[in-house]
Amino acid sequence: MMKYYKDTNSDVYAYDDEQLAQVTRLTEVESLLQEKEPNFIEASQGVEQAVLGLNNAKAQLDIAIGNTPIEGEETDIDNHEEVQRLTLVVEAKTAKLNEATIAFNQIEAEYQPLKDEFDAILPVFFEIRENLKVMKKMSTKEVDAYLNPPVSRDQLIAEAEQQKQSLLAEANNAIAPLQDAVELGMATEDEAAALQEWKKYRVLLNRVDISMAPDIDWPEKP
Repeated sequence: MMKYYKDTNSDVYAYDDEQLAQVTRLTEVESLLQEKEPNFIEASQGVEQAVLGLNNAKAQLDIAIGNTPIEGEETDIDNHEEVQRLTLVVEAKTAKLNEATIAFNQIEAEYQPLKDEFDAILPVFFEIRENLKVMKKMSTKEVDAYLNPPVSRDQLIAEAEQQKQSLLAEANNAIAPLQDAVELGMATEDEAAALQEWKKYRVLLNRVDISMAPDIDWPEKP
């Protein structure tokens, strides 16, 4: 079903229920994205920071391991303890990354489908939404007047002229054979009477004032 709207210039726009439903859904999705996007960004940054923290911890651990004496050399107790400490740090950073990833995946599962849906919405629906902001919905009476505009006076006169010429042509076609019969002395009484009726009818047709359309009292056909 179509809905009709009019802008400030009185230009009329029509949208069907499916288009209007899509515009409504566009606004809903946009609102949901605005609600969920901060959490999505925060979760994404949390993963990035966790990855950076883990990589830094691994780099420090690699350095400490590189400084650890090989078997047979004198053991540096402090360095050994540093390796153990950094190993625990890496494990903690790994656990933190896992937690951040799980949290991000949960938020992404809600956010990404909405983002994909939003990105797939055609530009025309954004245009329709903007149009609706500055347009007024037409009343039933206005829609009826728009869909069934009154016939102009010029059109009424043109239609009356067309009807007049059509009726005159019909009268001429009826008169011609009757006239031939009368002129040849072959007409019956009924044919002679019919000729007179058709001629009177033609005279009355010629007197019809088409400028009075649509209020014309057309003569009765014989």
